[in-house]
Amino acid sequence: MKKNIDIVMLGDSIIGRGEWDKLLSKEHLLNLGIDGDTTLGILNRIDSVVEVLPRSVFFMAGINDLCSSIPLEKVFRNYKKILETLKSKNINILVQLTLFTEMTAINKKVKEFNFLVKEYCEKEDLRYIDLNPILCEREILKDSYSTDGLHLNFIAYHVWAKEIKDNSFFQSI
Repeated sequence: MKKNIDIVMLGDSIIGRGEWDKLLSKEHLLNLGIDGDTTLGILNRIDSVVEVLPRSVFFMAGINDLCSSIPLEKVFRNYKKILETLKSKNINILVQLTLFTEMTAINKKVKEFNFLVKEYCEKEDLRYIDLNPILCEREILKDSYSTDGLHLNFIAYHVWAKEIKDNSFFQSI
């Protein structure tokens, strides 16, 4: 696998389906988003992230866990372990909060989960961005940004990339 990567995009299909090298205009970028992945799956492959020696990891995960009725506590525990592992290796982390979907029952879990993640990030001094105010309305993913009520379309990825590029964290890479 490549070494000395500037950015690893880490997560599930929401990350994986983005053409991040083009969207962020970064040459040394590796997309490690995998369709259907869970926080446990990401935790199980975290060594492959660390071994490429990334300067930064942009991380979003959790929706597959929440859609699969995995208990919120277990999802959050896995999530924290992922962040703790990255942080222990002195990797810069930009957490991207889990996106709402068109499913209101799932969105209640997403809201609770994101609350825990924000609280943790603030306590641990980790940077995070919340795309939900931009891509969602009334805590529901806008149809204009989605292909199926869960996954994002081309326009949404461009909006997301702009938010990342405008962030001081990205500008320092």
